[in-house]
Amino acid sequence: MTAALTDPEAIRERFSEVMIDRPEKLQKHVKRVERGALRLAAIHELDRDVCAAAAAGHDLFRHCKGPELVALSRHYRVPISEDELAAPIVLHGPLAAAYARQTMYIEHDEILAAIAHHTTAHPDYSFEALAVFLADKIEPRKVRSDPGLAAVAAAAEQDLHAAAAMFLERRLTSQLNSGQSLHPLAVASRNAFLRRAL
Repeated sequence: MTAALTDPEAIRERFSEVMIDRPEKLQKHVKRVERGALRLAAIHELDRDVCAAAAAGHDLFRHCKGPELVALSRHYRVPISEDELAAPIVLHGPLAAAYARQTMYIEHDEILAAIAHHTTAHPDYSFEALAVFLADKIEPRKVRSDPGLAAVAAAAEQDLHAAAAMFLERRLTSQLNSGQSLHPLAVASRNAFLRRAL
């Protein structure tokens, strides 16, 4: 029987090994997110190893298209809502967490939760998970292509909950304006983070 992987440093190394087979552009994005998560961890005195591990594994399936994400999610028994069928890209986080637990034998609830919900966020996110969520959203390439994210990046240095609420507010407003449906977890997360902001 394969031993469970519970050490964050070992988990990060394992994710990095798997990422070698992913597209180069995605690998570079993940490295930028790792650096950003470690920076936020230093500012807010968080567990650096947990942040680095979650960042390393957050986009294991980001390169997959919608139909493949749905098929793989079904294979790994990831629950799929109507909202996720309408926008399958949301599944790449839950799929990565399920794959990590079932195939890579990773047993670390905080890291897997950070990975599973890094697209929508989650109302019960730990500070480490928030750091990874934000590092993904405000990584330098994304800020260059959307200068409005600079305010979120600045807020992230002061208050992770306020910054995450600000980001989700922008995203949800954009989705409403373009007629898209809103994922319930994103709405619940925005509301929870607003209540917890300093």
